[in-house]
Amino acid sequence: MRTRLKGTLLGAAAILSWGGLGALGALSATLPPCLVLGLCFAIAAGLGAAYSAAARIRLAPLHAPGVLLAAFLLTGYHLTYFEAFHHADAIPVSLINYLWPAWLIVIGNLFFALNSGWAGYLGAAIGFAGVAVMIGDGFDANANDVQGYGLALAGGILWATYSNLRRRARFDGIGAMVSICTLAALFCFAVALTVGEALMPSWRDMLVILLLGIGPAGGAFFLWDYGMRFGNVPLLGVMSYAAPVLSTGLMVLLGMGEPSWRMGAAVAMITLGGVVVQLGARLR
Repeated sequence: MRTRLKGTLLGAAAILSWGGLGALGALSATLPPCLVLGLCFAIAAGLGAAYSAAARIRLAPLHAPGVLLAAFLLTGYHLTYFEAFHHADAIPVSLINYLWPAWLIVIGNLFFALNSGWAGYLGAAIGFAGVAVMIGDGFDANANDVQGYGLALAGGILWATYSNLRRRARFDGIGAMVSICTLAALFCFAVALTVGEALMPSWRDMLVILLLGIGPAGGAFFLWDYGMRFGNVPLLGVMSYAAPVLSTGLMVLLGMGEPSWRMGAAVAMITLGGVVVQLGARLR
């Protein structure tokens, strides 16, 4: 029970960190995405490697199939998400991407034996509706933005698939995540070299990259990985709907959008989704 509670709390901490991903992603939109992500993954791998060395944790082999696939999905998610900010407005991109908790439940039930039951589907549906309320009339699907919206949606599906795979992975914990982040960094640097990306960051850009690497695009992976393996996954899936609320609120505070009554309604629906999952778990 303590391990399950700890996993749920650490997963919730990752969700809290992801509340800043939209704003930080938007602030990095002028930078080359592959190089930025490569640096973020390298920061995460470095932090994890230092901890593993101190705690004498064995790292997973880089060539292990589960590690390779996880690194590919992790890289694909972040590349599509960060690229989406180059094609559409920040808040709609962030909100569409944050439909991934619904995909987490649906894909988990269909292909990964999540078995969340009716409560998981209903809670996901309520949370999905909450995100839809937040999008509201701010969703402008004109021709110029379609590519960005499509990338954000694809990214959400990739992240949900990655999360379910890590839940059932052979190599677990920090040792696996260090190897995954190392490979993801190498993938990103290889793509950046292929397309000829160059980076001459200012102090502001370096701060954004550092915050991303320590938090939502780096350090949070370790928290989320533990949560997916040992926490209450259906509950974390619905709790994840808090991320778009936090993300949207932060972007509004930073002047990236305007506040509206839709946020209050969305918070109520997201909370209700979490209650439904909890009640369903108790009944089962």
